[in-house]
Amino acid sequence: MSGITRLPRLPRLPRLPRLPRLPRLPLLLLSLAFAALLGGCTQAPHAQREVLHFWAMGREGLVAARLVKGFEKLHPDIRVEVQQLPWTAAHAKLLTAYAGDTTPDVAQMGNTWIPEMAALRAIVPLDGYIAGSHIVTPSDYFPGIWTSNVIHGKAYGVPWYVDTRLIFYRKDI
Repeated sequence: MSGITRLPRLPRLPRLPRLPRLPRLPLLLLSLAFAALLGGCTQAPHAQREVLHFWAMGREGLVAARLVKGFEKLHPDIRVEVQQLPWTAAHAKLLTAYAGDTTPDVAQMGNTWIPEMAALRAIVPLDGYIAGSHIVTPSDYFPGIWTSNVIHGKAYGVPWYVDTRLIFYRKDI
């Protein structure tokens, strides 16, 4: 195999302790980037508007695009570009964006991806933003939902909504 050079092995990341098993609720989170930017917002001409890139998954992307219009009216110096992604492609796209240093400013993701993204350091703890927020209060959430976004005592996400999925089956089989 001449001409082929083997790349050196990458060092292994430290293994995170196993988290307690939580109910498998398809919880989605919305980053606090919007709230973090609110404190320093001032009116600016449209030519100087800050642009935030927001990746929303599945049908929620359509809803997010409508919600963003209200946000932009309240904050005319910020424009939010929503990109709707199918859930089937979202995980791979987030990992590829992280590897290519092209991640969005805000991303919706399933809570089951948070440990992986935190281990890769693709997402950062939001505790400082949460502490300074007048909108997000951890005690407003069900404890199990909130803690599904917490790793080693640090919050990496904020629950957007909770959805319960059920398994249906035929009793005659």
